[in-house]
Amino acid sequence: MIRKILDFSIQERLVVIIGSVALIAYGWYSTQKVPLDAIPNVGENQVIVLTQWIGRSPKDVEDQITYPLSIALQAVPGSKSVRGKSMFGFSFVQVTFDDAVDFYWARSRVAEQLTTVSGSLPEGVIPTLAPDATALGQIYYYVLESPEGMDLAELRSKQDFFIKYALQSVDGVAEVASIGGYVRQYQIEVDPDELRYHNIPLSKVIDSVKASNIDVGAKTVEVGGMEFIVRGKGFIGSGKTEPETIDQINNTVIITRDGVPIRVRDVAQVQTGPAFRRGALDFNGQEAVGGVVVMRYGENPREVIERVKSKITALESELDGIKIQGVYDRSVLIDETVSTLTEALAQETLITIAIMVLFLLHVRASIVIAITLPMAVLMSFIAMKTFGIDANIMSLAGIAIAIGTMVDMGIIILENIYGGLSDWEAGGSPGGPPQRLVVIRESAAEVVPAVITAVSTTIVSFLPVFFLTGRDHRLFAPLAWTKTFALVSSLIVAVVVLPMLCRILLHSSQIPRWGSMVAGLAVSALSASLCFFVWGDHVEHWTPLSLLWATVAAAVIGFLIGWSITREKIRSMEENPASRFVRFLYAGRLKLALRRKILMLSFPAIIIILGLGAWIGLPTVLRPAEKIVEMLGADLNEVPGYVDTKHIFTGLKTDDWIALDEGSWFYMPSLYPAASFSQAMEILQAQDAMIKKIPEVENVLGKIGRVESALDPAPAAMIETYIMLKPRDQWREGMDGRKIWDEINAVATLPGITPASPLQPIEGRVVMLQSGIKASMAVRIYGDDLEGLAKASLAVAERLKKNHFVNAGTVNPDIVMGKPYYEFEVDREEAARYGMTTMMVNQIVSAGLGGVDVTTTVEGRERYPIQIRYERSVRKSLNDLQKVSVVTHGGDVVPLKRLANVTTTWGPGAINSEDARLVAHVAFSPSGASGDLETVEAVMNSLRTARESGELKFPEGNFELQAVGSFQNQIEANRVLMWIIPTVLVVNLLIIYLSFRNFAISAVVFSGIPVAFAGGMIAVAVMGVDMNTAVWVGFIALFGIAVDDGVVMATYIQQTLRRRPVRNIEDLRNAIYEAGLKRIRPCVMTTLTTIFALLPVLMSTGRGADVARAMALPVFGGMLVEPFTTFIVPAVYCAYMEFKMRVGLHDQLISDHNEKEEVNTAPDGAIIVPSYRAGS
Repeated sequence: MIRKILDFSIQERLVVIIGSVALIAYGWYSTQKVPLDAIPNVGENQVIVLTQWIGRSPKDVEDQITYPLSIALQAVPGSKSVRGKSMFGFSFVQVTFDDAVDFYWARSRVAEQLTTVSGSLPEGVIPTLAPDATALGQIYYYVLESPEGMDLAELRSKQDFFIKYALQSVDGVAEVASIGGYVRQYQIEVDPDELRYHNIPLSKVIDSVKASNIDVGAKTVEVGGMEFIVRGKGFIGSGKTEPETIDQINNTVIITRDGVPIRVRDVAQVQTGPAFRRGALDFNGQEAVGGVVVMRYGENPREVIERVKSKITALESELDGIKIQGVYDRSVLIDETVSTLTEALAQETLITIAIMVLFLLHVRASIVIAITLPMAVLMSFIAMKTFGIDANIMSLAGIAIAIGTMVDMGIIILENIYGGLSDWEAGGSPGGPPQRLVVIRESAAEVVPAVITAVSTTIVSFLPVFFLTGRDHRLFAPLAWTKTFALVSSLIVAVVVLPMLCRILLHSSQIPRWGSMVAGLAVSALSASLCFFVWGDHVEHWTPLSLLWATVAAAVIGFLIGWSITREKIRSMEENPASRFVRFLYAGRLKLALRRKILMLSFPAIIIILGLGAWIGLPTVLRPAEKIVEMLGADLNEVPGYVDTKHIFTGLKTDDWIALDEGSWFYMPSLYPAASFSQAMEILQAQDAMIKKIPEVENVLGKIGRVESALDPAPAAMIETYIMLKPRDQWREGMDGRKIWDEINAVATLPGITPASPLQPIEGRVVMLQSGIKASMAVRIYGDDLEGLAKASLAVAERLKKNHFVNAGTVNPDIVMGKPYYEFEVDREEAARYGMTTMMVNQIVSAGLGGVDVTTTVEGRERYPIQIRYERSVRKSLNDLQKVSVVTHGGDVVPLKRLANVTTTWGPGAINSEDARLVAHVAFSPSGASGDLETVEAVMNSLRTARESGELKFPEGNFELQAVGSFQNQIEANRVLMWIIPTVLVVNLLIIYLSFRNFAISAVVFSGIPVAFAGGMIAVAVMGVDMNTAVWVGFIALFGIAVDDGVVMATYIQQTLRRRPVRNIEDLRNAIYEAGLKRIRPCVMTTLTTIFALLPVLMSTGRGADVARAMALPVFGGMLVEPFTTFIVPAVYCAYMEFKMRVGLHDQLISDHNEKEEVNTAPDGAIIVPSYRAGS
């Protein structure tokens, strides 16, 4: 099968070339069409239900809306959890589904379930679904810059009724949410004394205003053959200016007595003013109006943002001087992240080409790799487009860390073809051109099985990533897909395209010297022209040379390239200085390894011990040895330097995950729940002004409360500040992201404000919607009642502040009962005496104090609420409100305090629930004394012990503690990896066994994995990186490539033993020695390409580099010790075969060949020399 494929690719050059060109073209097209984002969508599969009940307390909202909805939505198929949040006037219910559930199917089932519960909700309350977006849907924030003389109310009107709808029409936008400024409102401020004078109940005023705002239609009438549409006009504000609308309201008739109408103006004053608001925006210390663009689920964020920007550009000419300034733009992060990885990919390609030139001294051989590697990458993009995998930091990192392995396949096949051709040419090129094709085919066929085995182990090694769950699956599955695509693509290219290119390019040049001179001059002219005319503007940025000298240098380099390519010869290994040097270094060490096997194998054994010590700590690894020595009456700890040595590696900490460096911070401090909206706004503006003064800060966008979106369940006293940083080259010397964060916390932590946990915009959105908290970790307390939860959360907080694993300054408990309440309780008996119902009395409280929006104006496309309330002199003092005179429906006039009792108490500012159970959280951040997972474990053990000992006391009731946060994904990932990685390693061993059909030899090849694993652990420990899923993914990648050299080496040893007679141990050692020398060059080349190809990733500093580095580091460390495999495999293989020969055990390889030798021996004892075979 393999030879047939190779025959086709070598013989049918035109077909293969046309197919390759088509694949390259479609691959380039795919790179333009694959959706671009910074990171994969790691948000939960959630559907959010928003329900408004304006003016109602969190307790009312919880009891009458959130709890019934939570109970009903738990019955939705596929749901994992139902999280509720009740706030002043709003209910948020968040239903989380399994990842396998289709997003739109989940929405339809939630909508279906809502129809069954709507009848049990209060009258007029309608739950609505959030827009079809995810936690990462907020892709663009903007503010409006007003011209001179335009106030915040006008800006907000322009935002609400023009800009918002225009941007919402952009393809891919699910919602545009407004925030900031003031919504205009018509306010009818009623004088209770006038109501008493005219003996009119407040309800009459409300009913009359409602009734005055209506249009009617009366079908049509025909007059004189024409049809007229009949319309009764009655909408307030329709076709009117603002003063005219106020006059309309003023002239509304409330009641008529004795033919005299009593109008609104007789009992109230009508004016325009700002509506009640629960959200505000600040930009660099100044209050602003803005909006948030939310992207629809499954859209390409890069394209959506571009379309939004184009729409903004088109709109600005119609905005009367208003400018739309983008503040948070996800596309900047996307471009920087993708640029980081694409630069690394380009550098990796150049490095592999340089290594090819160094080892083969053949530029055209390097051109083969230069063609096949980009082609395999483009084929990967075709697969990404086909399977719907987005291009982001993780998917591109999969290709980046696979580059070394992708090149390895081509190198192994190319090097063997090169070696076969060099031997064939050295032998006089017998058979001519037809035999040359046979040499290419046989040389490729000789190593393709080993390449397929190596690729199979690498692909299988990535299976654990697909078994991850939750966030880690969503984060790393794209990487596993793209690496698989890249490896399969590179295997196809290596088997189908590479032999064809070798036929075309790999031959000794027969061009005369004058031809080489012409070629050199042509390339020189081309390179000089490109340098001067095309790259001229960039030369001074790229090099320290002037344009003239750079052009001269380009001409010289071009001439040398043209000359060398046309003068190239295929050289044998003995003629190649680099190859001779590698063989020189390897030959003596291999002989020593074959004769002193235990000595040579002691080095990888030491590496394994050090690697284990780096992982779990050398003190732990050396403890058994210390006990043995102690049994002999000695103490290793007394040996000078021993204690210091064993504490070089104390074990790796376990971290949650490495967050992408987004180039901005998300600052969310905590205010006391009793803080008023105006006080919160003052604090926000003061903080933003101080943060803006930090030299590294470019812009500060602060928000209190929520934007008008169901995706933002933020209470009014919640501060969220987006801090955009300047480019790194504008930072002060020695500053890094964490130091900037510490400075932000230092300047913005005002008295009474709890310091915020370090979060970034995307990370913060994910954490809040995933865990319901605004920190990376917290203790969740389940309880039966709010008062008990309040006491329990404070008790847990005090306990955490004393734990040295916890940063005491960041401990932030939910102040469950932290909001002051004025409660009016209707005296039902007294109210009944005056003919008043509870609803009538409560309407007076609601309208008189808070105001009631009774209707809206209809002013063309714009709508503004009309609110009725008592005049300000009554509302400013709650004591005065109790004395206000109320006109009852029976005509009596009584003070409000006669109808309702007023008390002051404390209640919840917000109520949280999980699966319909009340919960409170105590958020905290680690102190750094240990890793994240170790911190959480220590905290929970401490709380559990304190409860059992009675040191931590809770009120009576059923209280449960649970650690929550993004670290839960790491715990789940560790649990999965504990069983799936060993399973995959066993499968890898099985694949190797199927290649060699010998378990002992398979085990020898497999031994490269623990050595490489140890090298990776040492590298991680030396660099001080904590263990997390990203690092484990790096090890998974390492497991796949750690056996590649061993497979190649062992395969050729087998082939050599089949071809050579082995009658004694010396023959065996010589055969293995020669096989090792034959395969050391491709092994060294593949190892070096993998190591050096990772350097651009490890040394990159752009956006996304931190995530890619975490995955590349274990591979780099493992490959640094990979050369030991080239000694381990021959040495252990030789030891195994020697053992069988010494004890007289039968071995198929040696026996079969010796039998053939006896058959092929002539009568006089001369051996018949077999015919030529490539690579022998």
